[in-house]
Amino acid sequence: MFPYTCDALLYHLPIATGVLIAVNIVAFVAAVQEKIDVHSGWLLEYGTGLHPVQWLLSPFMHGGIEHLLGNMVFLWTFGLVTEGKLGWWRFLAVYLGIAVGQSALEQAIFPMIAPDVPFTLGASAAIFGLVAMACIWAPINQLSVLVIFMLRPFTFEVSVGVFAALYVGLDIVYCFIFGTGAIGSATHLMGAAMGAAAGLVLLKLGVVECEDYDLLSVLSGTYGSDKRKKREEENYSKQRVEQVADQALEAQRKFAAYLKIGQPQQALLTLQRARHRNLRLDPDRGELLELISGLQKEKLWADSAPVMAELLKRFPEGSHTVRIKLAQVCLVELSQPQRAFDLVDAIRSVQLPPQLAAARDKVRAVAQRQLSEGEVEIDDAAW
Repeated sequence: MFPYTCDALLYHLPIATGVLIAVNIVAFVAAVQEKIDVHSGWLLEYGTGLHPVQWLLSPFMHGGIEHLLGNMVFLWTFGLVTEGKLGWWRFLAVYLGIAVGQSALEQAIFPMIAPDVPFTLGASAAIFGLVAMACIWAPINQLSVLVIFMLRPFTFEVSVGVFAALYVGLDIVYCFIFGTGAIGSATHLMGAAMGAAAGLVLLKLGVVECEDYDLLSVLSGTYGSDKRKKREEENYSKQRVEQVADQALEAQRKFAAYLKIGQPQQALLTLQRARHRNLRLDPDRGELLELISGLQKEKLWADSAPVMAELLKRFPEGSHTVRIKLAQVCLVELSQPQRAFDLVDAIRSVQLPPQLAAARDKVRAVAQRQLSEGEVEIDDAAW
């Protein structure tokens, strides 16, 4: 079985995990090509005393390609979870601490238990430490596991806790069945014990964030961050509402100030930015008229068009002058005869003062003529 990903929430990229995998691969290739002498510190030898160099180097050496690939798959998956919560330098310190510490204990104790074993090697013990840590921090998160059975691959989902319990349980069974012959299983269990201890300590110290889904919370029945998240979301929502209200008031103040000092472009830009940020900024009718007037005084006809459209939408009553002016802008400045025609056609039966009525009829006639001549509308629905 090859676990290849986990849905645990991660806070850091797997930088050190990638580096460790690369170092393991490079060391293996170098050994195969006889670039390094594996007997010079790369094997954890039994019965020759204590050798700190071997404690550090032997976890980076593997006995074959299958051994290497299996360990690297596990290192990737569980390194992803643990480094994702620790960060690269803490993760690297914990990983090397487990690897070196387990190797030291093994070299000190195991020669008395298994005198016929010449040496061991590999990253399995350190990786089992990561498995145990992942079990402490994310026991009910789901692993995606690839299984190859009779050359047929298939995948399934299983919790980190169940997966860890399966592997640790198998090693316990092997130790009971084979006794001193189960050296590999014993080293796995040593690494898992160290990882579990490190995981608990780091959890208690608050070094890692487990979103209340850690093993202690699960066992106590209080697991799950739903309530905490709900409180945090409520607090955040309240703060966000207050923040947005403050920002909207500030935008309103700037908008009014720009209008007052005769800078309609800046006022319009303030309005656009506020709405882009989803801030509620709704100028009243007088402010919209003042903005339109200021923009048109500076001959910013196209900029004034959406403001006039907004005024017509929000304050349709008594806005016939703005409607006709917008129709003129559509006809002359925006090359939108159809839109100009629609604007004035909507008030063709309305009784207007003679000057406005004449302007309306002129716009309608010119727009109708352009449309009959095949004038193409060059804009879409956007102002």
